Amino acid sequence: MINVLLTGDNNVLKGMALCILSIVKRTKKPVHFHIMTIGIDWHKHVEKISEDNFNFLKNEILKISPLSIFSYYDVTEEMERVFKNTPNQNPVYSPASLIRLFLYKYIDCERLIYLDCDTLVNNSLEEFEEINLDDYEFGVVLDHMGKFWIKKDYFNSGVLYINMPLCKKNKVFENAIDLLMKKKYYFADQSALYHSTTKRLYLDRRFNEQRRPNDKTVVKHFCKGIQYLPYFYVYNIKQWNIKKVHSFLKIHEFDDIYELYDKIFESRWPIKEDKK
Repeated sequence: MINVLLTGDNNVLKGMALCILSIVKRTKKPVHFHIMTIGIDWHKHVEKISEDNFNFLKNEILKISPLSIFSYYDVTEEMERVFKNTPNQNPVYSPASLIRLFLYKYIDCERLIYLDCDTLVNNSLEEFEEINLDDYEFGVVLDHMGKFWIKKDYFNSGVLYINMPLCKKNKVFENAIDLLMKKKYYFADQSALYHSTTKRLYLDRRFNEQRRPNDKTVVKHFCKGIQYLPYFYVYNIKQWNIKKVHSFLKIHEFDDIYELYDKIFESRWPIKEDKK
């Protein structure tokens, strides 16, 4: 059984559904999906994924992948207790980006794959299991832009392969939370994790491809990018922005996932407006 964690609020529910579809379509081994969410009173745009939506998602995926397992965690109270009235209560990428830092309290397994909801899987997640992570807290990929602008070993936290026993032993997530309670960071969760772990295994970019995917890509991350020519332009195209995924990014590797989404989720969580 492969353990996968996805976190977020209602704003990324479509992305989460697309990501999960890509996992069950590309990965033969059963997956235990851990879904963590929050809804907080100090930020009007952060609304939790309801249990009704979670159950609908779970039941539809089980029709495709009956051996999958789903667990739901509402960590709103924990979030409010820890981060309200602290320097990072409203980080640049939404308070929901901090949810993953509480995973050590809820999930018990040997290895955990964390995926941002703006990722899609292009090859089997079983490829992570071929990595020897015994002596490392995380398996990570360098941040495409951060390695130039921040530090040469600065990693992207959108995909993490986590050695759970070692992270718990070294209190990696507790240390990251402590940092965020004291100091403001622009990339809050990512920088806190960077400063809280020293035993990192740097993986090939195919495990967190932040630019153009190819046939060896395991996870494609639809994060921010820069177009330099003919002018400097920062883009932030997510996988549910299908028109731009096709026209601007020129990515068609996931068209089968979009077709499957149409059949299962389009009537409930429409993304057709992005296909025009």
